[in-house]
Amino acid sequence: MGAKRKRYTPAYRRDAAHLVIDTGRTIVEVAREIGVGEALLGRWVAAERARMVDPPGALDLDERAELERLRAENAQLRMDREFLKKSRGLLRDGERLEQPERAFELIHAEKANHEIVRMCELLEVSRSGYYKWVDRQASGPSPRERRHEDLLVKIRQFHTDSDGVNGAPRITADLREDGEVVSQKTVAKLMRQDEIRGISPRPWRPVTTLPDQVPHTIPDLVQRRFDRGALNVVWTSDITYLATGQGWLYLCAVRDGHSRRVIGYAFSDSLHTDVVETALRRSVTFRDGDTTGVIFHADRGCQYTSTQLADAAEELGVLLSVGRTGVCWDNAQIESFWSTLKTEFYDRHAFATRAEAVHAVSSWIENVYNRRRRHSGLGQIPPVAFEHRTITAASEAA
Repeated sequence: MGAKRKRYTPAYRRDAAHLVIDTGRTIVEVAREIGVGEALLGRWVAAERARMVDPPGALDLDERAELERLRAENAQLRMDREFLKKSRGLLRDGERLEQPERAFELIHAEKANHEIVRMCELLEVSRSGYYKWVDRQASGPSPRERRHEDLLVKIRQFHTDSDGVNGAPRITADLREDGEVVSQKTVAKLMRQDEIRGISPRPWRPVTTLPDQVPHTIPDLVQRRFDRGALNVVWTSDITYLATGQGWLYLCAVRDGHSRRVIGYAFSDSLHTDVVETALRRSVTFRDGDTTGVIFHADRGCQYTSTQLADAAEELGVLLSVGRTGVCWDNAQIESFWSTLKTEFYDRHAFATRAEAVHAVSSWIENVYNRRRRHSGLGQIPPVAFEHRTITAASEAA
């Protein structure tokens, strides 16, 4: 007995016929796709065309070729879109890829799903570069790659030791001090590839300068020349405020214009002139009391133009100097210190009490800023080390 003949419903026949009529595909292609005989599908197509009032005409050879081209192009675009979704993390805002090695890794992982030539075009990397990368992977890391990996180990450690603060310039100085011969450009590139970032200060600071209604006539003896080439020539000072869980805490600091070292500071829960006088007297004590002729420069806040501070300055032999009202550049050196303090340390923590903040800030000033943090204006060495070098050089010259 012969095999049972397969029967097709009228609806199925019409749908199969429209796969040919509506899409312009050949009867051979559709028959192979749906698994029916070519002759049978041909009869269905003829019957459906006869039934239709205005059936579409058959495609000529040129139209069929164009249709096939568009289908292939559409399929390629779908594959490109799928691949670009996977590469989205490598490309930002249409920029050219800065790290071709990452592109090569993706191409290697997707080579079974996409053509290598097309992936290289989409990621704007060369095919020859990809094959060279494959050869290098097979032969192991090159001496240069091993060198970069060794540097990265040190870069990560130095970045961690800086509490995640230092960027390429200071880490380059750390590496050179450790005996490495390396450029800042190489360090910046390795940090960028490893997504290691330093912290950049923010320029804005709320105003704490309160002009005195009857200020003394105090000149600007500095004229923005904060560094006169020697210690104890110009000291800069200012007051900033620090938020705590108990309210505001005010900090007055005094900084040597040559070494950038914070030589005196004081805290208070108010903006009274006492906090400035205390910081000044501590600075004089720290410098062994010999401060005759030192220029004590600040802004025109009421604390710095007060009679109380004028009397203290006269007693200590210090010359008062103030910049212009509202011109932050006239006291830019101490302003930059506040930016560093808040960006690199204070704003990254929360302090429940004023006492906790006083202890933490004092420790940061003495142990980190003065002794450990490299200063770009001092040749990438800390202020204390710079002072020791300056004093030693002066002693040897004498």
